[in-house]
Amino acid sequence: MKHICSLLWLLIFAVSCSSPRSYDALDRADALIESAPDSALTLLDRINCQSLTSPALKARYALLRSMALDKNYIDTTTFDVLQPALVFYPRHGSPDEKLRTYYYQGRIYQNRGDRDSALNSFVRAIQLAPQCHDSMVIARAYEGQSHIYNDYFDHEGFIDSQLKAAQIYNKLGYHDYEIDCTLSALNFAYIIRDKVKADSLQKVVESFTDMTPDQMYRLRGLNLIGAVKFGTTSDLDSLINTQGDICNYDNDGILSLAYANYKSGNLNRAKELLELADTRGLITDTLRYQSIYVYVYKDLKDFENAFKAYWDFSHALDSIYVLRFEQKSQSIEEKHRIELQAQIDAQHKMKIIWLCIGGLLILGASIIILLLLVRSSRIRKDLAHQRARTAELENEKLKTENANISLRAENLAHRVEMLENESESLKNLICSHDELPPEVEHAIQERIEMLNALLAGYITDNDQYERPYDTWVKELTDDTEAFMNTNRLAFQASHPRFIRYFEDHGLTTDEINYVCLYAIGLRGKEVGNYIKKRSHVNISSAIRRKLGIDRHETNIGIYVRKLLKNRVI
Repeated sequence: MKHICSLLWLLIFAVSCSSPRSYDALDRADALIESAPDSALTLLDRINCQSLTSPALKARYALLRSMALDKNYIDTTTFDVLQPALVFYPRHGSPDEKLRTYYYQGRIYQNRGDRDSALNSFVRAIQLAPQCHDSMVIARAYEGQSHIYNDYFDHEGFIDSQLKAAQIYNKLGYHDYEIDCTLSALNFAYIIRDKVKADSLQKVVESFTDMTPDQMYRLRGLNLIGAVKFGTTSDLDSLINTQGDICNYDNDGILSLAYANYKSGNLNRAKELLELADTRGLITDTLRYQSIYVYVYKDLKDFENAFKAYWDFSHALDSIYVLRFEQKSQSIEEKHRIELQAQIDAQHKMKIIWLCIGGLLILGASIIILLLLVRSSRIRKDLAHQRARTAELENEKLKTENANISLRAENLAHRVEMLENESESLKNLICSHDELPPEVEHAIQERIEMLNALLAGYITDNDQYERPYDTWVKELTDDTEAFMNTNRLAFQASHPRFIRYFEDHGLTTDEINYVCLYAIGLRGKEVGNYIKKRSHVNISSAIRRKLGIDRHETNIGIYVRKLLKNRVI
């Protein structure tokens, strides 16, 4: 056991010693990979691969070396270098690391001529674009995809991919790359005779102000093609006259100029340009050369050479159609194989997932059972304690309810006693004042009858005695003005000094009626709702001024009830 521990410590020490140096070298190579790929490749060559002990370091080294080889124009057709990255990054890498891995996998497939696999790798890389930050590699993936589309004669796909790459180059500030992609898209827009797209791209190209001489030559050739496709004879003649020296023209430029001269009627000049292309050793067996050759010699009445060129053109075109059919068949078969493999991989992954889920469920069930067994005794104890506590709380609750019932009974008895006293005092008041005004005597008599009904209902516990009380209350309070007058008269009889106090302060009869509503216990809002007058606030303000009540001191209700309670008046 001691020997095993010693070996583990030695291994950890070796990794800790080698990793920092390897990381530094890889970081420096990564920093130079775009600006100085030759220096980056030199740094990578100096790294001892045996010092790369972890899969992550091996994968990073493999990816950086593949990038350096590609940027130094060293085409590789095997996956010997990139293989560690292909094993590690698809499962454990960041989105940018996956993006780079798939892109350079596609470049190797492209070098091998395996277009289907290359396209599949580029598509995988592009699908990761929303999660990635390495926009340069995304743009290159679009360019790689466009070249595969070109091999498949999918010109619309080529244009779309080139324009997406151009947009990314524009955001990154790589205007040379942006111009090249836009010119390529414009060329193919002319090829498929899409005038709307060609005009749109032509406006974009005209906005470029920093084109290189090579790009300017290329643009002149494209302008010729555009004039041939969509322009007039005068447009062609104008462009032909502005071409200048053709010594620096490449094969496409000379052929474009030859075709432009043919379309404008300059057959001899077109023939000279075709012969110039032939004598300069340029490629003359292309479809474009042969198609121009046929038309020029046919119009020159040289039918023998025209027929020969047409024969070669037809044979080459048929070969292309056969190739496209074979490539399409191979592509379908490859896609079918990829789909089958994807299904097999998905089934395998699903099987693993379900096995893991089953294991987790079994483990979870076991843990739950153990927890239930452990907690069962605690639950029983808690239940017993809870029952005892519940019984104790119920006893306390019953005691509290009994106390409340007793208190309510005492309060009710006290209120009955007060009502009896009030009734008796009103009766005595009637008896002691022989000359009370009839309306005052009537108001007091009504209240005595109402109090008697309430007392009878309480003593007998019979609601029938309280019904007349409810009827009297409704009839009395429905007539607001009459109730307020009788209420004032009752207070005038029982508390004459109370009413005289307000009369001495200059309150009118209506204002005293208003104050007496507060005296029976109503609050300001309740008074306003009862009298149903919009001038409620104005009446209250006038009373406060007459009584000398500051608006910050107290409200009228408290003031009035305090006068009655303290028996100041």
